[in-house]
Amino acid sequence: MSNALEHPGAPASIEETGLDPGLLTDLALKTLYFAGDVRGDELSRRLALPLQVTSTILSVLRREKLCMPTGGSSVSVGGLNYALTALGLERAASVLSMNGYVGPAPVPLADYIDLVRRQSVHDIEITREAIEGSLVNLVLEQRTLDLIGQAVSSKRAVLLYGGSGNGKSTAAEDLGRAFPGTILIPHAVEVMHQIIRVFDPSTHEPIEGNAATRGNSRMVDRRWQPIRRPIVLTGGELASSHLELVLDPVHKTYEAPIQMKANGGLLVIDDFGRQQLDAAYLVNRWIVPLEKGVDNLSLHNGASFHSPFDVVPIFVTNMQPADLADEAFLRRIRYKIEIPPPNLDLFIEILKRECAANEMAYDESAAHHLVEEHFVKPGRQMRGCHPRDIVEAIAATDRYQGREPALTTDAIDDACANYFV
Repeated sequence: MSNALEHPGAPASIEETGLDPGLLTDLALKTLYFAGDVRGDELSRRLALPLQVTSTILSVLRREKLCMPTGGSSVSVGGLNYALTALGLERAASVLSMNGYVGPAPVPLADYIDLVRRQSVHDIEITREAIEGSLVNLVLEQRTLDLIGQAVSSKRAVLLYGGSGNGKSTAAEDLGRAFPGTILIPHAVEVMHQIIRVFDPSTHEPIEGNAATRGNSRMVDRRWQPIRRPIVLTGGELASSHLELVLDPVHKTYEAPIQMKANGGLLVIDDFGRQQLDAAYLVNRWIVPLEKGVDNLSLHNGASFHSPFDVVPIFVTNMQPADLADEAFLRRIRYKIEIPPPNLDLFIEILKRECAANEMAYDESAAHHLVEEHFVKPGRQMRGCHPRDIVEAIAATDRYQGREPALTTDAIDDACANYFV
């Protein structure tokens, strides 16, 4: 997150949350329903709201005889314990039947849109050093590195294509390390009285001790979670449902689609053209978002709304671009970069690195034997993955036999006999 963008301050009242008071009292009811007897300060933590706002919510619940204090360590709201009354339990069960979301209070859609735009991925600078640093574990031609760097630094859509095993997927994933800084995302967003989960601990990497507010004593709005710029990866499992709001029919809660979770960062579509999802569907679904930077999402009741499409999409495929999509879509992917197989020099460099990674002494004559006998003579094309796979197979065999890993001609022949069929 840039130094100019501060973590929003905590709301001082229900009005300053931007949310309907009824939504907040319902959320507190559901939280108390599952928490049982809980202190006021703990309820405040679970709702990600200041204690003074939580106190107002509790006052409403007490006035309506939905909750009551059950004791505690002090007479203050934070130190008192609270539990639902019989009427409160009944009301909470009714609310849960309509909306089962329990967690930090959401932020309004308008606030979410505003903050996404203020920390847009399109406003950051991605340097050549950052690109090459992110790809330091790959061995690629300098021309290929420069093409990738120019493409990603433009923050436009990128297509990486070429034969399998040459580092396309690894490059796409590793490029996320070139994206600098942290951003804020909400735990959830409120849209038309519906709540959409956005923060996903399996996808987002939270940052504790937000640098933008370190040393600042003011309270921050804990509904916003600082994270590293996201890297969202999807492959053959991609289905049409992943591109839309997903409604849990049991809990009546929405999960954000992958492009919404990726806002502010990198979205990698691996195995493009080979997913469960038809490539033509994805093409048609994202033509407008790629062009306009705005996505259209629909709730289960048919109501729709606009959400930012603030991602750098990288499509990865071993198919030819012309076989993937029509010309209109390919025009919107500004950069189409082929990742070629390694030449002899690059192949040997990869082999040396793999030997070092497996604590195996590199042997030049054995390397020459590998190239000549298993690639040149059979007319087999070298791929970037071959040195790794062969060296790891040799190392595994040597460990099993109780000997030090060694790159020998016999070991190479045995490994290749099992590898190439």
